[in-house]
Amino acid sequence: MSREQAVKEVLERAARVPDRFRRFEVGAETAARVHRIDGALLDEALDLGLAYEGSGADRRFDDFDLKNLGLGLRIPSPAWLQVRLSAQPFNAEAVAPTTYRTRFQGRVGGGVLEPSAQLASGVVDGTLRRMGPDVFEADLHVSAGENAPDAGEGAADCARELGPVLPEAARLEYYLVPDELRDDVGFVRETRLADCRAGTTYLARVAQDAGAAVRPASGLLLAGAFPLPHAWLEVRRGDRWLPADPYYLVSMAGYGLLDGERWPPHRSVAGTVWKICGPYADLCFLATASGGRPVKTSVRILRRST
Repeated sequence: MSREQAVKEVLERAARVPDRFRRFEVGAETAARVHRIDGALLDEALDLGLAYEGSGADRRFDDFDLKNLGLGLRIPSPAWLQVRLSAQPFNAEAVAPTTYRTRFQGRVGGGVLEPSAQLASGVVDGTLRRMGPDVFEADLHVSAGENAPDAGEGAADCARELGPVLPEAARLEYYLVPDELRDDVGFVRETRLADCRAGTTYLARVAQDAGAAVRPASGLLLAGAFPLPHAWLEVRRGDRWLPADPYYLVSMAGYGLLDGERWPPHRSVAGTVWKICGPYADLCFLATASGGRPVKTSVRILRRST
């Protein structure tokens, strides 16, 4: 596919997002420096219909439009590099039970932070310890469960319950959508555009309408040194729930970032994700000591052991 055709495809998807959700705040200099979209590519995208406000050197663009352009063209931008990184756990030789020594650091100036209830309840007992006024370390233990292509009854249960979901997962198109649209089932149904959270929201509704024992979950995708916020599905098996992520697996196989035969869409993703929040909750691991206000938290994996 030519670059022009790739740009056209991205902009065709962008046209499905109503303009009222755009924030024209990014200038050409930031587009080049952050999103790696140089002047020539920006001019080409403008000729093909990239949305903007202003004129000349004062033109401003939407951050999501630029991120998606980078993804569509596989430009080595932060957005594309993050997507590539997210596939890392799925390219390991095997997925095994793992303990992660992890650091949580709050992003707030001054004051003392405390661990949230979600963090305190989700780590290995006795490992949560303060390292500074806004830093904690703790161990996470993640079981690989029945995560194997031939995991017998577990794989069969996933495939059966995800039956109504799989065709819908295959027809969605991976696209970073504005925050206001990430829980909008109608938007995803109409446009077929979804990131991991929007896709999970939509597919959970599809499963619910079909009476399948499937529910949404969120937490971290355990990739690289800096785990990524993520959302996925869970499938009931007896009194347990198996993590499954058909939309992500289909999307990453489409990008060529994982082996679709090794990771069919009904395969469990146990061992690659850590659930800590309730459905769709924002990832808040630390909070201010007074009043418990959630604080944006960075997460870093210091050490892995199996």
